[in-house]
Amino acid sequence: MKGHARQLMKTEVQVTSPTTTIAEAARLLARADITSLPVVDGDGQVVGIVTESDLLAFLLRSAAVGVSLEAIMHSPVYTVDEFAPADTVIRLLQEKGVHHLPVTRQGAVVGLITPQEVIRYFVDHQLPPPPQVA
Repeated sequence: MKGHARQLMKTEVQVTSPTTTIAEAARLLARADITSLPVVDGDGQVVGIVTESDLLAFLLRSAAVGVSLEAIMHSPVYTVDEFAPADTVIRLLQEKGVHHLPVTRQGAVVGLITPQEVIRYFVDHQLPPPPQVA
């Protein structure tokens, strides 16, 4: 597949800090209609990621919604530079089983790639157009 990570990513990404509470993160996911939150440090560098599955699993087993994301975030997190080749991105998604891949520029999050973004790219750029119906 030709292209770079920046062609596959969505650019509307919410980030949060390790000190954000479970309750705050759940509200953010629900209101923004997103499925993951890259977690960044004070310098904007990615230090983890929390997905809707992580939050749901925690909420179903605990009422401690004041706990910080640092307790449940995945770290270290796989990231790719915005100019990483698309083939590298696809391989990383497949081989590592990653469903939320932050895209960075000098370590700061500028986008996010999910399997849905890759499918959209294929539909828009790789697949033949659907037949025209008269």
